[in-house]
Parts: sequence; structure tokens; C-alpha cells
Amino acid sequence: MKDSAEAEYRKAFRRIVEGKAVRVEKGSKPTLANIAREVGRDPSALKKSRYPTFVAEVEAYVESCGSVLEPRDRSLSTQLASARAENKALRQRCAILTDERDAAQSKVLNLQMSLVEKAHLLEGFEGPSNVASFDQRVRQKFLQRDRYEE
Repeated sequence: MKDSAEAEYRKAFRRIVEGKAVRVEKGSKPTLANIAREVGRDPSALKKSRYPTFVAEVEAYVESCGSVLEPRDRSLSTQLASARAENKALRQRCAILTDERDAAQSKVLNLQMSLVEKAHLLEGFEGPSNVASFDQRVRQKFLQRDRYEE
């Protein structure tokens, strides 16, 4: 009889999930109490100790679906209001991110400007170098060779 009771519970669970419930409201959540009511039994009859695999399957389904199982108002005006509210929140988030980006870019530009200023200050402190430039020495050697070849 356990198998037939579990089979009834499974059929009731399937009906609730598909929205074809007979004894409970259509669109109700597939909780253990609702499944027992759909079968026509007391809600306390469906226990985890009696049907551990079935109860685990129901809990996994409810957990995986999460907010999808919440009843929603399908009216067009409600959907439009929800979409407007979401768009408004997205616009506000976009404005906040734009402000953050602009502030960060301003900081970067200020740092670059201070680096340029510091580089100009360093150029003023540099005195004439007593190390001969490698490039100048190479040019002098090539100029001397060209003169000798002529």
C-alpha cells in the first residue's frame, strides 16, 4: 500500500506543478501539505520518515524553482508598472556608475598631470651630464671613417 500511496502523491505533485490541481488552488506551491491535500489526505500524512525519496525530490524541485513558483499578477498594467520600476532602477544604477567612472577618470587625469609636472621639475634640476652619449660617439666614429675613405 505504500507504493500506491506514494504513486498518488507523485501524481498529485505532477498535477500541482503542471497547474492542473483538483483540490487545491491552481498555481499553488508544491509544498508537502498541498500535495497531501491534493490527494485528499491530512497534511500531516506526508512525512519525510515515510517517503524519504519522494520528499527529497519535492524539496529539490522547490529549491531549484525558488522564486519562479511565487504567484504573479499577469495583468498588463502590473507588468508595465513592474517594467517601468525596473527600468527606473537600471537608469539610477547607470547614473551612479557613470558618476563613479567620471570620478575615477578625473583622479587618473589629475595623477597624470602631477606626473608631468614632476617630470618638468626634474628636468630643471638635471645638470649637464659628464657621461658622453653613446650616440654622439658612434656618429663621430662614422664621420671620421667617411673622411678617411674619401
